[in-house]
Amino acid sequence: MSLKKVVVSFALLLTAGTALFAQEARWPQAAPQDVKSPSAVAKASYEAVSSPVGQALNLDRFRSLFLPEAQLISLSRKDGKPTTHIMTIREFADLIERSIGKEGHFEREIVERTEVYGNMAHVWSSYELRRTAEDPKVDRGINSIQLMNDGKRWWITGAEWQHETADLPLPAEYLQGGH
Repeated sequence: MSLKKVVVSFALLLTAGTALFAQEARWPQAAPQDVKSPSAVAKASYEAVSSPVGQALNLDRFRSLFLPEAQLISLSRKDGKPTTHIMTIREFADLIERSIGKEGHFEREIVERTEVYGNMAHVWSSYELRRTAEDPKVDRGINSIQLMNDGKRWWITGAEWQHETADLPLPAEYLQGGH
């Protein structure tokens, strides 16, 4: 490789690293209690996207739980076939701010099942959501949350979820008896 190519490659690497550092420097800082365990992170994520009509969502708190590069994936079915909607954290925050942030949204965990190995964890979390705290209409589903610990805190590296449907009810073990 020529010296010119080495210099150009190094400059590109340095520029990419500087951009990544700048992005992370602007990333919201998490409250220590929100990221002390995989369960704490899951709980904080529900709280951050829950608010009554007219009250702003705490999207900085939500973003602070994730690695900046994390992806969020909504799974559903269309015409009997599985479909996905893959989003960045920014895209998801924009989506919920436009929709559920204006209509009111209360999301809470029903059952959590967590597995940890070394510095990685997986949380299966069934949830219910309502427009208001008293809303009799309840939607449910399951979140699959992947996390990593960097030695200081837990970070969400990615999450997927799927809403319950008539042909895909929540299994009994996700309605009671979590750990």
